[in-house]
Amino acid sequence: MRVQGLLLLFLLPLAVFLLAQEEADAFPSVFDALPPECNCSVIIGEVDVSRAIAITEMKFHLQEEEGWFESTMGYLDVFHASLTQTVHVFSANTDRQLASWSGDENATRTPRATPREGNASEGMSAYFDRLFHDDTYLYSSEASYLILRLGLETNKEKGPSFLNELRFAISLPHTQKQLQIFIGDPLEDENKQIVNDAGRINETTAVGARYFVPEFIDNLRTDLSAGFRGINNPFVQGRVEYPINFYDWLIRPVQYVEYSVKRKFYEESDLYFDRRISQQEMVRLQLQRSTETKKVGMQYSAALSYFNTLRFSTGFRTFVGLSGETTINEGRYADPHYDDVDPKVGVYRYSVGGSWKASFLRPWLFYEIEPRVDYDMLYNWRPNYVVRYWFEIYFGDT
Repeated sequence: MRVQGLLLLFLLPLAVFLLAQEEADAFPSVFDALPPECNCSVIIGEVDVSRAIAITEMKFHLQEEEGWFESTMGYLDVFHASLTQTVHVFSANTDRQLASWSGDENATRTPRATPREGNASEGMSAYFDRLFHDDTYLYSSEASYLILRLGLETNKEKGPSFLNELRFAISLPHTQKQLQIFIGDPLEDENKQIVNDAGRINETTAVGARYFVPEFIDNLRTDLSAGFRGINNPFVQGRVEYPINFYDWLIRPVQYVEYSVKRKFYEESDLYFDRRISQQEMVRLQLQRSTETKKVGMQYSAALSYFNTLRFSTGFRTFVGLSGETTINEGRYADPHYDDVDPKVGVYRYSVGGSWKASFLRPWLFYEIEPRVDYDMLYNWRPNYVVRYWFEIYFGDT
């Protein structure tokens, strides 16, 4: 009995193994022969086959379009890199030539300022100034750049108009004079068209040189400019800025002083209060006042702005502001749009609006949309809806 049990334990696994071998041989192996043909039309159907073909053709079409688009953008990248290199080469050659004339071509550059230990608000403020290319960036940046802006403005009261702006600057560090040659003065040429409606170059666009004065007082930033706004209108200009860190606030008083042949004397005081409220958000209060020879009294303005950035090179700002004067500027109301306009001293405009700016396709291509509503005394406080659409190309240092 014991022998029969041992024999059964031996034969049972052998039988299971042989049975498995016979069942496995009933199915062909993928290495033995090709699998039997399948009538796919029965499983898929003619409608599904047509849909699959259409989807495949669409994929090939999209791939062809993507290839054409990428090749086009590749040509634009080459053009952008070539023009940026041209800006740098022109800057370097001009710099060396001026340095050779002055005899200090081998001298090392004297630092303009000692590094600042700013707070968090200062870094956020510098980011938004660089993104929106405001006066602070255009005046204080020692980079070489060419900024070309083309746009369209829709204005309820004045109608549509085309816009164009040009900002150009090259730095000359080897001269030890820390010069910068520029086209377009932010103080005078704001919103000025380089090409007017008649298609002619605007001769009053500022062209000149700026000298960054080395700091003789810590954090006191000074620059001097001289140039021409037309052949018969030379000008000289000075700018002083003194940033102050006060707890989490960045306070920046800025003073401009200018004299030109046609405008005579002009001075402007700006006061900025910047406060970072999160890693992406900042608020700014800007106060401004100015006087000039050809206008009686003082002009003033104030604006409260909120800035936010969603990602690098993308941000928006919203603002409310007002503008006023201490005496009536008769020239402003010489040709009123409405008969019921009654000019008075004080605030003559209230504004509310915003701006969205972002890079697209390439880091050097930008678009900007600026909608706002003005309530102006010139239009008897009727709302004037204004929208600006900008396309910007940036060449140079990033």
